[in-house]
Amino acid sequence: MRVFNALVAIYDACLENATDLLAEAQLLASHHHTARAFALALTGWEEVGKAQLVADFAYDMVAEEEFESAFRDHYLKSSYNSRQFVLNPADMSDSTIEYDRSRAVSAFRKRQEALYVEKTADLRPLTPKEAVAEEDVHAMISALESELKNIRRMDAVTERIGSRSFLK
Repeated sequence: MRVFNALVAIYDACLENATDLLAEAQLLASHHHTARAFALALTGWEEVGKAQLVADFAYDMVAEEEFESAFRDHYLKSSYNSRQFVLNPADMSDSTIEYDRSRAVSAFRKRQEALYVEKTADLRPLTPKEAVAEEDVHAMISALESELKNIRRMDAVTERIGSRSFLK
């Protein structure tokens, strides 16, 4: 029970950090700092994915290797929010959680562009302000807001955390 409670504390801290990152992204976006706002919102998205993975580890739904990777693998954290449950009704213990890391590649690339000056093929600078459109940041902020709202609602309704709150 002690380990479970420690994992719940990590889960809660990740969601709290994601909430703070969302608020900071919204503040930056309201002042038209879209590139940095995008970077913070995507980082919040990753924190939500990490929280979900930590919760699933607490319920023995993911391997320890995945749990450890959740603290350093950006693609894993980001893609875990779009996970799919593959249920085997004949043997529930044979059910799995699948996620596609390749879906996170473009988002990660966009975050890099939101933070650093890049160069074009003709050696023209591509600044973060040029790289991230206002609609990109609003879409990312909206996705993060929605994900946090849905998680909090399901956690409260089911009195569970992580994927289990969506499977009850």
